[in-house]
Amino acid sequence: MSDYPREIVNNRQSRVLDIVWDDGSAQQLPHATLRAQCKCTVCQSNRLLTGAMQLAPTAPGADVRIDDIRQIGVYGVQLVFSDGHERGIYPWPYLRELA
Repeated sequence: MSDYPREIVNNRQSRVLDIVWDDGSAQQLPHATLRAQCKCTVCQSNRLLTGAMQLAPTAPGADVRIDDIRQIGVYGVQLVFSDGHERGIYPWPYLRELA
């Protein structure tokens, strides 16, 4: 199993992030899932305060989409969401776990 992607495609219309890994395996991650699973300090604090295992996406809810993807070296990506949230960094192994 490889923790590095060969290809990443942001399907804005279907709101799915398609990832093909170096080992040939592929996964589709809904934008709303990625937003809900953000590991930034703000989202983690909110989860601790509410006792929720995950933070529900903020408005516009399930309609949240990824507007931009910024590569963070060989570590992972920063995802910029349509609700204005852009604090989370998603390491490659973490994205792999979300499959």
